[in-house]
Parts: sequence; C-alpha cells; structure tokens
Amino acid sequence: MPASAVEGSVTAEVFVSCGDGGTLTVSMRNGTSVMQGVVFDVDKGDDGTLDFGDGAEVVPRGRVDLPVTQRGDGVYRVTVSTESGQPILNKVVEIECAVPAERYVLTAYDGTIWRVSDTEIHALSYEEWAAADFPQPEPAPTDYVRYPWSSTISAVTFFGQTRDRWVWRHITYSEWSRAGFPSPRSAGWIEGSVFYQWGTSDQIFVQDVGGVRHALSYEEWRDSGFEPFERRANQGFVRLTWDSSIAFMADLPTGQGGPIGYSRWRDEGFPQQATAPRFAGDHVWRNYGSLDIWYAGPTTNRRVTAQEWAVMGRPTPELRGVPAHPGDTKNCNSFPSQAAAQAAFAYYFEAYGDVFRLDANSNGVACEDFTY
Repeated sequence: MPASAVEGSVTAEVFVSCGDGGTLTVSMRNGTSVMQGVVFDVDKGDDGTLDFGDGAEVVPRGRVDLPVTQRGDGVYRVTVSTESGQPILNKVVEIECAVPAERYVLTAYDGTIWRVSDTEIHALSYEEWAAADFPQPEPAPTDYVRYPWSSTISAVTFFGQTRDRWVWRHITYSEWSRAGFPSPRSAGWIEGSVFYQWGTSDQIFVQDVGGVRHALSYEEWRDSGFEPFERRANQGFVRLTWDSSIAFMADLPTGQGGPIGYSRWRDEGFPQQATAPRFAGDHVWRNYGSLDIWYAGPTTNRRVTAQEWAVMGRPTPELRGVPAHPGDTKNCNSFPSQAAAQAAFAYYFEAYGDVFRLDANSNGVACEDFTY
C-alpha cells in the first residue's frame, strides 16, 4: 500500500516493492499532472540522524525509484517538498523483503566475500570460500560517502538496519578505482570521525578518518545528529594581545606550549584563538644595568617596547645578572680617578645603594671632594 500525503493540489506517494531486489518509489502529482520538479530525501531509520547526509535531489517528472533495500531492510524516513521549499511529505516507511537466512556478498572495492546471516557478519578467507563450495556472491549493499569539505571517501556496507550491522572502510584511491569510481554521497556523519572542542573557543571540530580537520557550522553539526564531542579543556590556541604569533597550548594552566605557523593553523581547520596579555609561567625580565625589558613565553622570546609592556599591565621585570654583594671594601683612594669611582658607585647602586660610601652628601656624585 502506498503512503501518501496531500498539500493543496499536490500529492506525494511512497511505494515499496520487493521485486528486483526491492524498490522504494516516490511519486508526486499536481492535480492530475505530473510535476516537473520534486525535491526528495531518504534517510535510514527514524532517529533523526541523517545517515546518508543531506542527499536531497531534484527529480524531473516527479518520480524517483530508489533501490534502498540493497542497503538493508528496515525503517526509512522519506521527506518530499516542492523546489520552492513547500513541504509535502514526511513519512516513515518500513521495508521488509525476504532475504536468505545466510547469504554471500562481495564488496567491490577490495574483493572481499562476506558470509552474512542474522547472527554473523564474517569476511571469508579463500579457504573458507572453497570449503563452502565457492558460492556465487551478490554485490554488497554499499554506499560511498564523504564529507563535503574532504576528499576522503569511505565505503559503508549495510548488512542490517542498526549501525552495529554496518561495515565501514576508509578506501584508498586504488580501491575506489576497483569499485568503478562511484560518486560519493555527502554525509553528515561517518564512522571513525573524531568530534572535539578546544578549551579556548566554542567551535566544534571533526577529524575524518583521513585525518582532515574541519570546524563545523551549526548546520553541519546538526547534520551529524549532534554527535557528542570530546572537550579538550586544557588545550587550545592562544595569541598574545600585543604579538601576532599563535601558540598551541598543550596544557593551558601551566603554560606549556609552543608557536605554530600558518600551515599548522590551516591543517587544524583555522581554529579561533583566545587572546591574553600573558601566558601562565612566562617571564618578563631585564638585565642588571640595562633598561631594556624582555619577554620569554610560548610564542616569542624578544625585547618588548614600552607600549607592549604597558599592554601587559606593566609587570615588574625580573632582574637578572645581579652582582654579588662586594662588602664595604673600598674607599675613594682605591680608584685611579673620579670617573672610575663613579663607575663603581653606579654599578652597585641599583642593587645595594652606596655600598662603598663614596657619596657623602648623597647627591649622586662619588668622591667629588677627593683629589686625584
């Protein structure tokens, strides 16, 4: 019996037939005439997951025949609309076509013969195939899918309705060639993908089985079935507010990380960066006797300008290279000239003041009354 729906003068019907291996037919009419354009989409199951991606296609003359039972008997959701977006049909249909209790199928991409039953999905060795008297396999019910943003192609073979009866394979170019270069469908979710989120932004990323990374839009995450993601809270990408370098932080709380270049940022899917004036565990310092301020952190190690130091919040620099305390071991007659006495006075003054007591009137001039 067809499942049908009527919207104004537009009628959509879904027919299921087990002939020729099983066919699901979508047909639409506008009044008594066949429509010139129909947009349809079919997805396996009724869990809201877009198992075959968007998959929407415009069908001339308002009819399409889908060999969906080659993907496995079960429940399918069929949605139909006009090309202008007017919804016509949103129907769940169940396909039950008799299959042998045990059958043999062949995956075209690698030539594997599978023995399939209600309790077993088994890839046969040659010896096992020979022991079964070389049964002729039928083509495996396989779809080829990829993400719209990746060239990685995966094959998914349907040996039943539930995902535990699906066999996924990331195929190589030679395997794709062996299968006859089938056109891959766009998918919203592919087995083996890793969904994750860095601790430095609210972006959700996915890494496909080929290693390609992509920042998901809301619509793409929705099309994945709102796949749960791993929160990598202690890791992420950070840029200083006063420096353009980007750091990947392996441990944000302790400031462990290092700079990355454009190619790494691109390969990571152009993740957004958090910004901060400083990193945990970084250093602001200057050398004893110099006014130059330096910064050392995960992204850069260089002298900073007064403006950059101000953006940091004017932290007090760590003083490096402080001389050891010399003790009160000299007086004015220890030096060959007033200039030499002044140099010794200035050298130790920052750390210890007038350590040799060379400036009796505290006017900053050492041994000014001593005759050289």
